[in-house]
Amino acid sequence: MSSTVPDLGDTDQLKAMLEDVASPEQLRALLDAPGVDDEMIDGFVAAVGAEGVLDKVFGLMGEHFVAERAGNDGGVVRWDVTAPGGTLSYGLSIRDGAAIGERGAPAGPKVTLTLSAPTLLRLCAGRLNGVEGFMTGKIKLAGDMMFGAKLPGWFDY
Repeated sequence: MSSTVPDLGDTDQLKAMLEDVASPEQLRALLDAPGVDDEMIDGFVAAVGAEGVLDKVFGLMGEHFVAERAGNDGGVVRWDVTAPGGTLSYGLSIRDGAAIGERGAPAGPKVTLTLSAPTLLRLCAGRLNGVEGFMTGKIKLAGDMMFGAKLPGWFDY
């Protein structure tokens, strides 16, 4: 994983970088590269395609879900992610010891989280604490606040 700032004009390089991300550690390596800020992250998301980035992130969420931490708790989380070009909705269904992410707004979410693409990537990389994100206004939460507060603890960063 490269720790240098990517050339946002080289879409093939950017897509290869995204494809290589398979863990929170690798995502952290990209986010920790010198010069990477919200503007750079938004440029990356715009160049690669927001749906491709979010599909990858929500797929990885399922792989890094730790069922034992959730216990018998579960439900559906709606994520409204502001990305270049608009807001995209994703659902994360937590049940039967698994977390499954999918594109589109889920029906009847227990909680809805609204955040930017850079904030989502930092949260998933373990670079932003969910409570801190909420308290600073980077993450908006609607619905079951207790469920939303427990959610970050259920993933391995």
